[in-house]
Amino acid sequence: MKDQIQILQEIESYLEGQMNEAERAAFEARRQADPALDRQVQEQQLFLTTLQQYGRRSELQRKMDRIHTNMDTASATAPARAVVPIRKTSYPSRRALTNLAAAACIALVTSLSTIAIMQRAAKQKTTAQYEDVRRVLNNIQRSQNALINDMNSSKKAPPANPGTYGGTGFAISANGYIITNYHVVAGADSLYVQNNKGEAYKASSIFEDVSSDLAILKIADSTFKSQPLPYALKPQTMNLGEEVFTLGYPRDEVVYGKGYISAQTGFQGDTVAYQVSIPVNPGNSGAPLIDNEGNIVGIITGKQTTSDGIAFAVKAAHLKRLLEEMPKDKLPRREWTRKNHLESVPRIDQIKRMEDFVYMVKVYN
Repeated sequence: MKDQIQILQEIESYLEGQMNEAERAAFEARRQADPALDRQVQEQQLFLTTLQQYGRRSELQRKMDRIHTNMDTASATAPARAVVPIRKTSYPSRRALTNLAAAACIALVTSLSTIAIMQRAAKQKTTAQYEDVRRVLNNIQRSQNALINDMNSSKKAPPANPGTYGGTGFAISANGYIITNYHVVAGADSLYVQNNKGEAYKASSIFEDVSSDLAILKIADSTFKSQPLPYALKPQTMNLGEEVFTLGYPRDEVVYGKGYISAQTGFQGDTVAYQVSIPVNPGNSGAPLIDNEGNIVGIITGKQTTSDGIAFAVKAAHLKRLLEEMPKDKLPRREWTRKNHLESVPRIDQIKRMEDFVYMVKVYN
């Protein structure tokens, strides 16, 4: 309780401008590293803004009361007329009604303006905190030549324009089905997937789930061949602190990253995702999240921009449920439920065996 009171005192000092430059810089750094503290600051700021609006309305009401009192006093001190009193109903004066209408309009405009400003600020804050990690392919020559050189005569020619952006995907079967993020392939005119040997294959999106940011691709080239999956999906919930790693394509070769589960929910408390302390970069979208035994436990979707090394991943339980609900004519083989063959295998050997099943997704539009 004492710590909470101290935090509130620090927040008030920060919002009221009572901190010096060094203290303010240190506090802002803590806000960026601690989402809970940042949320407390926003709530306190909203609370203070509400109090200030209430104070202004109360002051306006007091001014109106003084005006009415002065009007009543002036009426009481006016000289009496020698007329026979007539019994009549009392109505507010036109001036009083005008003042009341003006006060009501001011209060309404102030309240609506405050709500609009707070909603806009909250939206901008949310946008700044979450970022899709797909990779923009700026090097035109590299992108186009990689496709042209790896296409043989039996495959369709690649599009004339270079790849616009890309991400990562991984196999969920041996016959060309790949899972990635929806935001990676959204709006694509054409798709190619490229393995760690530089071989590129034409692909198409056969299923998209916007709510969980997932998409399933199917390799369209008849020359594609693969081996049975060495891993399986693990739907069981991971514990806090459990080590995980990922393989993705933030550049033109597969990159390994290591971290741990830091929260049981994802961005803004999303229950179908994990928060993961792991380095991710543009191009890691759609990369598999893997535990120490080589099981797929999630799929990387994005990162938090206000803190380094904080990423989010859809849980394998949600991915498995999505795959099992798909019609058999779209996804006939249920290979992700088979036995994992990477248990008790050293990490280096796990990576070597998994590299063949992780793909760079190249998007053209």
